[in-house]
Amino acid sequence: MIEKIREIVKDASRLMNIEGKEIRQKGNASNYVTDADVNVQRYLTEHLQELLPGSLVLGEENEENPVEGENIWIIDPIDGTSNFIRDIGISSISVGLMQKGELTLGVIYQPYRDEMYWAEAGKGAFLNGKPIRVSERDFAHAHLCSAMSLYDKKFAKPCFRIIERIYGESDDLRRLGSAATELAYLAAGRVELYFEIRVFPWDVAGAIPIIREAGGYVECLYRKGLPLQSPTAIIAANTRENFERLKGIVCEELPQLPY
Repeated sequence: MIEKIREIVKDASRLMNIEGKEIRQKGNASNYVTDADVNVQRYLTEHLQELLPGSLVLGEENEENPVEGENIWIIDPIDGTSNFIRDIGISSISVGLMQKGELTLGVIYQPYRDEMYWAEAGKGAFLNGKPIRVSERDFAHAHLCSAMSLYDKKFAKPCFRIIERIYGESDDLRRLGSAATELAYLAAGRVELYFEIRVFPWDVAGAIPIIREAGGYVECLYRKGLPLQSPTAIIAANTRENFERLKGIVCEELPQLPY
């Protein structure tokens, strides 16, 4: 099935054409949706449900999302819509499959670089058909990917404190504007640390199985598994040592979720 999912995702990426597409704001001035987001999600929904009859779809552009189900596709049609609108070239399609409450597979496609990441539980992680593995860099030589709660900026202050502390102990910081892309890069060994204070299931569902199968560590803080009906804070790292140090810093500055 994973091969068919990859084909569906790649076919959907052909709908990522911004020319002549309507751009709308949703929620606040930093949150956008385009016709391309809607068209990609519609295509993915139709074909993934055909692939797995009876399955449900939780998608960023849905008006209503399922609370529970045996098989749930979790879709972000364009992760990094602001990048997409500005033609920055860092946006991805992300698909995760949750079966009986567990994420069993993930697919992330970065069309600008024609990079297809995927993983199935127990079968390893891959990039364009080649196995991938997290890096072995220690904390002092690690790169952090993070963000500052763009869609709710009242949570920015703890983000800045956490980033400052991690930056002081690590090598450098990256802010790419696409959680799925950043987490896929961690799985591929390009970066080592990830923290975001407030993400939604579609931002990370595709990446979580890929990171785990690539040998990395990922956790939704103060939650049991990936919540489907609420935002969550998330951390990820390449090694157990780096993960524990990252978690220690984050939990000291963020002893509970502020929402």
